[in-house]
Amino acid sequence: MKNLYKALTVFYIVFPLIIVLLMRQAYSQSIFGNWSFLFGIVLYYLSILMVVARQKIILMIPVLFFSWFWLTYGFDLHGFTFFLFICIFSGAFFYQLAQNVKHFIKKVLPENKLAEEYELKIEKMYARLNLYKQKHPTATITPDVIDSIRNDIFFA
Repeated sequence: MKNLYKALTVFYIVFPLIIVLLMRQAYSQSIFGNWSFLFGIVLYYLSILMVVARQKIILMIPVLFFSWFWLTYGFDLHGFTFFLFICIFSGAFFYQLAQNVKHFIKKVLPENKLAEEYELKIEKMYARLNLYKQKHPTATITPDVIDSIRNDIFFA
């Protein structure tokens, strides 16, 4: 699982460089034919910096701008504004994805492992309690018996 976090970290760092170069080759006759699309790489990394600095609300400014632009001039899937929009929000998305995987690896998995160990000890305690009931069918089970079995299981 730790390798997944490392792979996602490398992915969100290298992603814009690879994708933009591929888009440059694929769309050499369109708006991507010039080098102004490199501004998208800058916005990609700026959006990552905004998420790192916990300034996600500032990322709403481009949403307002792009919404105004698309309402005024019309939405174009192959336009430069859509490309910039994708650059900004893919940077934030991929960084946040890597951070969520890191949180899952460091917090959730160890908690699940501890919970599984606890459940196994509880099952073992109940099994030993049932064995005690079978060996002593007429004896009443007192809290002292339960405590001694629990102490043997959990602290031995």
